[in-house]
Amino acid sequence: MTTLKVTLQRRKIRIEERLKTHGISETSISFLRYLMFDEKEFATPYEVGCRIIVIYAIAFTIEEQTKKQSVVDWLKRESIWEKVGYREAQYLEGNETEEEQINDFSWQMEGAYILAWTLNLIKEPPSPKVPVDEKQIEHFCSTVPPLGTKLGDFLGNLNFRKTEEIFEENIFYELTTAYFRDLLFSGKEDSTEINRIAAFERHKALNWLRRYMYQRMGRDRHFYLNRQNGYFRRQQPTVHCQNPGRTEVIQHWGTIRHWFRMDE
Repeated sequence: MTTLKVTLQRRKIRIEERLKTHGISETSISFLRYLMFDEKEFATPYEVGCRIIVIYAIAFTIEEQTKKQSVVDWLKRESIWEKVGYREAQYLEGNETEEEQINDFSWQMEGAYILAWTLNLIKEPPSPKVPVDEKQIEHFCSTVPPLGTKLGDFLGNLNFRKTEEIFEENIFYELTTAYFRDLLFSGKEDSTEINRIAAFERHKALNWLRRYMYQRMGRDRHFYLNRQNGYFRRQQPTVHCQNPGRTEVIQHWGTIRHWFRMDE
């Protein structure tokens, strides 16, 4: 019979080996209890499905600003408007199109994709090296109901993949976030090929699923998205960060907008 200590030790080895594969070799998990989790504390599959739909709908409005009210009406009709965050509701109900806000909402699709993976809608997790590409987004769109349609059957029949897989994916991204945060203070060069922004968005989404984000995200977000530091700036590419900025993100969405549909 496998003991808890053995289970945690194996989990530690898997996570540390994955970190090393992606260039983070100095991170060591010394406190095994850090690797314990209670799946009863997770959001429900229904709640995760709602979150995916909300992010998906907001992404649609980035290119289709005139459809905001239709999206709001649809979310209310399907009784998931209460799942929309305050900042998101302000965006959908108002006319504000601040560049930074739209950029942030664009990147949330990284979170939607990893959440779809947790529900086994997506079979393989995305690579930490790059944001999800057009082919992956096309596949994602094929796994969720078209915007404007009824959601009952979809939301009522969702189930998680193995929760251990979800937890380990979250810890991997949590430790990558910690690694990048430490670079901010040490001034060392990045030794990884990990896409910082995609990794952070996936970390944020998985923390939300685990109901963990409210304990840590305020601090992590401050360090990780410090807009005065080139390592973390989202708005424009820098010599430190090769991630696309707002212009590239919006151009990318423009190439895939035909996969979205808003039934009036």
